[in-house]
Amino acid sequence: MNRLLACATVAGLLATAATAQVNYSFNFDANATGWTGNFTRFSGTTACGGSGGAMRRNLYSGATTGSLVSPSTGTSTGGTTTITYDYKVANWSANSVATPASWGSFDVQYGATVAGPWTTFATVSNEAQLGNPCQQKTHSFTPPAGPLFIRWSATLPSGSPLDYYLNFDNVALVESASPCSGTPAPGNTVAPTNVCPGTNYVLSLQNSTPGNGVTYQWYSSTTGATGPWNAGPTSPTWSTNQTVDTWYYCDVTCSAGPATGSSAVAAVATNPLPAAFPRDFEGCGGLTAAGWTVAGSSTILPTLNAVSAFGVGAGAIGFNFYNASNGATLTLTSPTFPAVGAGTQIYFDVAGATYTGGEIDQIVLEESNDGGTTWTAVTTMTNAPNGVGVLNTGGALAPAFNPTAAQWASLAYPLSAGANQIRFRGVSNFGNFVYLDNISVGILPSARHTAYGVACSTGFNLSAAPAPVAGSTFTYAQAGIPEAAPASGVYFGVVVMSLGQLQPGVPLNTLTAGLVDSPCNLNVAGLDVTLTYVSATPTDSSVTFAVPLTAPAGILLYAQSAALIVPVAPNNAGVVTSTAVRTFINAF
Repeated sequence: MNRLLACATVAGLLATAATAQVNYSFNFDANATGWTGNFTRFSGTTACGGSGGAMRRNLYSGATTGSLVSPSTGTSTGGTTTITYDYKVANWSANSVATPASWGSFDVQYGATVAGPWTTFATVSNEAQLGNPCQQKTHSFTPPAGPLFIRWSATLPSGSPLDYYLNFDNVALVESASPCSGTPAPGNTVAPTNVCPGTNYVLSLQNSTPGNGVTYQWYSSTTGATGPWNAGPTSPTWSTNQTVDTWYYCDVTCSAGPATGSSAVAAVATNPLPAAFPRDFEGCGGLTAAGWTVAGSSTILPTLNAVSAFGVGAGAIGFNFYNASNGATLTLTSPTFPAVGAGTQIYFDVAGATYTGGEIDQIVLEESNDGGTTWTAVTTMTNAPNGVGVLNTGGALAPAFNPTAAQWASLAYPLSAGANQIRFRGVSNFGNFVYLDNISVGILPSARHTAYGVACSTGFNLSAAPAPVAGSTFTYAQAGIPEAAPASGVYFGVVVMSLGQLQPGVPLNTLTAGLVDSPCNLNVAGLDVTLTYVSATPTDSSVTFAVPLTAPAGILLYAQSAALIVPVAPNNAGVVTSTAVRTFINAF
């Protein structure tokens, strides 16, 4: 290479370096290559965004600091740089329940090497959390020209009893070395369509506005999409909450001109808070909505968990005897309610298991007639296995119990006349989880059909409709009945029913009634009622059932469809089973 060409090449490289800007993003979905510190990558539904990957660090009394360091994010020209990222603080170990706003803080820092030295440009401290959703943070800073690394440095307050994960995801850095120009076009106001009262969420803009000299002014209105408007913050995003329906937009202004563009107005509805009863632990307010409270003798308290009775819904209360020490109490208490009359019952659904070493936990259902000053036991329930404990639907398990839709039962107990408050007082024997859902006093749960179980023939499903009210009829529909024999055109489906009994997923070839020799699972404990229907097609398979007008309130029916096919090993009995249906009948 001649000297003139060499000089031109060097000059070109220097010019490229001089105009380089930081433009970096990383979402941890595939890996965490280049990232260092003591955070670890994980993936699953509790990651930010609900899928993919993220980074997290468990902070508790035994690990009070955390450090997450980026690889090189590029070479800065010394211009203003904006960093955005998602984060959340959520209780160990589900990583989905918001940690109280005393969790501590983390610093966001920059440095010229992976080892620093570090300069703090932002601190996030004790911010209220959203639960499983992450919230987005945005900071602007001006680092010196040269290599750019980022570090998050977290600290748990001294003596804090909290035990949580600090999560980070979706990191992006953009350096704006050039002034903005033209009229900004922020696009839509990005916001949830509905929120719970008092729950924080983040407003953002569909389009970013590049360049320096960009300012933001948010506005809100509680009367409608045309205002009048109240001025909000002057940041690119807005973390806020509300108690009434609210409308939002943002003015984005470029200083050159100046010129202003407005985002489209977004309407955010406010969801109602739940009633005290029936309490299904869904919707707004989380665990302690509607006046419910939790307490205990240790840091392990009843928590909201991402399971739900019979697989319907998204939440139930978990008594974590698996981690609670022997003798610890975990208490869930209702608000006070009008004193009940004689004959009033409490209804609730339960799922539980115990540990394999014979550790039996218990929950004492108690009532009070003086608003919680004194308590009287209604019944003592345990998770003892083998049909002994009413709380046990999952057996004896070494891992922490996480119930399937089929591993639930419904219980009801009479309350004394004059009772005006109830509580569930759990006593740990260091056993396993017990879950409660759909708690109701004096109000029968809605008449309903609930699907559960797994078909052993793909697409072979049983459903029922309409709601099973006493004195009415409903229809069982069998779909996807297997053909009795190839090309026979015969589909033989039988609906078997059991009154108030559940046998979750027992292989037919191990039934105590004798060798049936079919690999399929039976979810119905007996054959109290048999409805038979021979179908001409795999979908022409409806059978009706009349609910007697005198049917007792709260009666339970379990049903499943069975089809006959030509016996072929290993199914020498030729019996194929569908999904199952649990039916709850009330008197209304």
